Amino acid sequence: MGNNQTYKNRALASLEGKWGKTAIATLIYFIISGGLSYTVTAPMGNNTTLSFSTQGLWTLLCLPLGWGFTVYFLNLVRNLDINFERLFDGYRDFIRIFLAAFLVQLCIVVGFMLLIVPGIIVALMLSQTSFILKDNPDISAADAMKQSVSMMDGHKMELFWLFLSFIGWIILACMTLGFGFLLLGPYMYTTLAHYYEDLKAEQAF
Repeated sequence: MGNNQTYKNRALASLEGKWGKTAIATLIYFIISGGLSYTVTAPMGNNTTLSFSTQGLWTLLCLPLGWGFTVYFLNLVRNLDINFERLFDGYRDFIRIFLAAFLVQLCIVVGFMLLIVPGIIVALMLSQTSFILKDNPDISAADAMKQSVSMMDGHKMELFWLFLSFIGWIILACMTLGFGFLLLGPYMYTTLAHYYEDLKAEQAF
């Protein structure tokens, strides 16, 4: 396994000449998963219950889109197809992808309900689930989660520090009213895709 800077350098190399396309892909993801949710709930006015219910339903429907956005950058580091329609690949395998994404988010929420540290640990343990689903079309949601836990055994702190190394960039992106995330998103997700590639190669999954 490499160090944080190694993965970041590899991400920058993969993104060379592709910043514009990946920024647009990030914008598409943000608009659909975030912006459109407010458009859908706005006509409901002061009906808080209906508004929250609709927002929750929209969030659930966007779970496969979130998966597509994550593995989009795995395609990038592998020099595969990164046309924008790849963002929607999760809907072609809706039940499996939705179930996995839902269970991962549920486990993380439960972890954070216990305390912050357990939530972080659970998130790290299940962090490779999306990539595993991409590489193993026949694996079940539960088995993908189990494999992620196995892959991350002994690597959780390593990945935690990789995440933490982006904190400065996250602060800067927030200072740009969020527009900086159009570039930071591809940078982070490409870095994480490279990390997965090394993790997979090391463990021969």
